Amino acid sequence: MFRIHRLSIVAFLLLGMSASPCRVATAGQPSPSIIPRPVEMNVRDGVFRVSPDTRVIAQGEAGTEADKLIDALAPAMGFRLQRADDAAGGTSAMILALDPAMEKRLGAEGYRLEVATDRIELKAAGPAGLFYGIQTVRQLLPPQVFSAKRVEGTAWSVPCVAITDYPRFGWRGLLIDPARHFIPVDDFERFVDLMSLHKFNRLQVHFTDSQGWRLEIRKYPKLTEIGSRMDHSRRKTIDGRYVGGFYTQDDIRRLVRYAAARHVTIVPEIEMPFHTGAAIVAYPELGINMGHLADAPPEQRWGKTKGLIAPRPETVAFLQDVLGEVIELFPSKHIHIGGDEANTGHWANDPEMQAQIKRLKLADAHELHSWFIQQMDTYLTKNGRRLVGWDEILQGGLAPGATVMSWRGTAGGIAAARAGHDVVMAPTSHTYFDYRQAPAETGLGRSVINVEKVYSFEPIPAELSPEQAKHVLGGQGQLWGELIPDQKRREFMTYPRACALIETLWSPKAPRDHETFTTRLGHHTQRLDAAGVNYRPLDEPGKP
Repeated sequence: MFRIHRLSIVAFLLLGMSASPCRVATAGQPSPSIIPRPVEMNVRDGVFRVSPDTRVIAQGEAGTEADKLIDALAPAMGFRLQRADDAAGGTSAMILALDPAMEKRLGAEGYRLEVATDRIELKAAGPAGLFYGIQTVRQLLPPQVFSAKRVEGTAWSVPCVAITDYPRFGWRGLLIDPARHFIPVDDFERFVDLMSLHKFNRLQVHFTDSQGWRLEIRKYPKLTEIGSRMDHSRRKTIDGRYVGGFYTQDDIRRLVRYAAARHVTIVPEIEMPFHTGAAIVAYPELGINMGHLADAPPEQRWGKTKGLIAPRPETVAFLQDVLGEVIELFPSKHIHIGGDEANTGHWANDPEMQAQIKRLKLADAHELHSWFIQQMDTYLTKNGRRLVGWDEILQGGLAPGATVMSWRGTAGGIAAARAGHDVVMAPTSHTYFDYRQAPAETGLGRSVINVEKVYSFEPIPAELSPEQAKHVLGGQGQLWGELIPDQKRREFMTYPRACALIETLWSPKAPRDHETFTTRLGHHTQRLDAAGVNYRPLDEPGKP
């Protein structure tokens, strides 16, 4: 394996002549290697030089984003730019401004960037657009700007360009899994930093599973007092380490604020009705045939829960109480409740659950699953939120307000979109970043998902009509945590695959050329190097 550091100017010139909506014109200058690729970029002669005399001009909400630019540049440059309300008294300025009228063309997250020799002008309809424009400015600077320490002897120059840019999809997501391996708050924040640099805007967090409950719920303290302590079970995860830990509600408020400042929405996932073993260990009355669990001490309940709650009225009320506290903590419009892999055969073979099916006038255990999902959907809708679930929520009938996250291929997403439901595409075939990156590497699954495979991902299946395709909100990459014990491994599994994924979610559908992307990615790895990211080095062409 080696890291590619070459620039194919001819390829970019050819792309610039394309009739597609993604255009690059170079005026004879090398084209900057921006990831994700902007919608339109014109490269001109000259550069803008950033110096201690440069002023950052911004007012109101634009000033908040301008401060983030100043903060981002200061460590490597060794000086802090000064912010002012106007450009009087200076010829070197970086100007940030909001223009609500731009939303009609560029949306809330789009931006327009003009770099001339004496100034940089960045405009957007909203703060998110300014933030994403700032990330592009950072990529236009030398890669050393991403260092956390001062870099001596670097000419901090930005090539003169005109960029018009906006995302193709509104949901550009990644998933992390502290349920399997707890993620410390500082590591969580670093993950947010890196994803926001790449213009991701959704972070789904798998807070609960049979291996651990990681979110403090004040009404039910045993969820974390017992459910977060896997070491009580004398069991270990695949890497042979005990896991434990949870986020207090104050931790969550901090993380939500941190992510929001970087225009990332945290989407909480509280798994139900399956993957609930940790909750049942803490509160045996949630489980099936609960007597044999309640009589045993907590350390003897692990492994005996079947991982599946019993959807009796008391259990529904319990979990709705949990969702009530989740709603208070997370402003996200979408709340994920899992809904996947439920072995409803346990309900079919349980006398109490059979009586419940009969009482509710349902046909079978599949309909009981659907009934349970609908109870959560009704509760969330009543409280102004939208339920999201994995595509198994389709079985037995889809809850009216639900959004489907399609992971078992694209069939579930196609069915949901045709039925008028919103969809997030997250298929195992292209977006499971816990899968191995080469045949001999460690990872889950038999498939190999490398950068090229991710880059071929198309969120909108050809089977959908243009009207149905409007229900595809975007896509998401998954980092399930069984084999990801720490930050170093998490970064190795995420990057550079996430760089390929974001281009499929942000940039126009065409042109999408793996060779020119690889060239840009080779330059982008210099930024990852400067930022200290433990990414997987790029493969040598022709070798696995």
